[in-house]
Amino acid sequence: MSAGGLILLGGGEHARVVADAALSLAGAWELVGYVDPQPCPELETRFGVKRLQNDEAALALADRVWFVLAIGRRDSVSLRRRLAARYDAVGARWATVRHAASWISPSAKLAPGTAILAGAIVQTGAELGPHVVINTGAIVEHDTQVGDFSQFAPAAVTGGGVEIGPDCYLGLGCRVRDHVRIGTGVTVGMGAVVTRSVADGETVLGVPARARDH
Repeated sequence: MSAGGLILLGGGEHARVVADAALSLAGAWELVGYVDPQPCPELETRFGVKRLQNDEAALALADRVWFVLAIGRRDSVSLRRRLAARYDAVGARWATVRHAASWISPSAKLAPGTAILAGAIVQTGAELGPHVVINTGAIVEHDTQVGDFSQFAPAAVTGGGVEIGPDCYLGLGCRVRDHVRIGTGVTVGMGAVVTRSVADGETVLGVPARARDH
């Protein structure tokens, strides 16, 4: 199989994990470069990938390569959305990157730009929107819907039939009970246990999870 050219938008720690996932499937992807305001020597050394100076340099290759957002900070939603809009405006193609050690049900639906990392599980009937990140060891149970740009941190788990809005961040090791709704722009704290639906824009913490006082 001929490898597709892939450019990472971002060069930090999360980019290294995405790069590792892309290369785990032999012949799937060839890392063409990365775009970041600052040089990222660790990424360059570890994966032999070169830095492209800016978005213009990357977009000059848009007819020959694929792109993936490789920025994973909890507070990165607005930046990720701006980058996606800029690249969408010129018809950029978004890669769906999955690690060889992940498991994705044949009946799950993954939108372009999704990244599924090592040990993650996406079960039957799950639907993931554009630019969703399912991080290391996270579990998306059956029939769960995940809105665009939402991210699961490592070991985050949902029960079946959960509805997660766009722009959400599920923290390290959190748990979300089956058949609850997580609204738009919600942050679920590390280790939190969500037992009821969460309103738009809330940050919930603890066991059981409660809204943080503002």
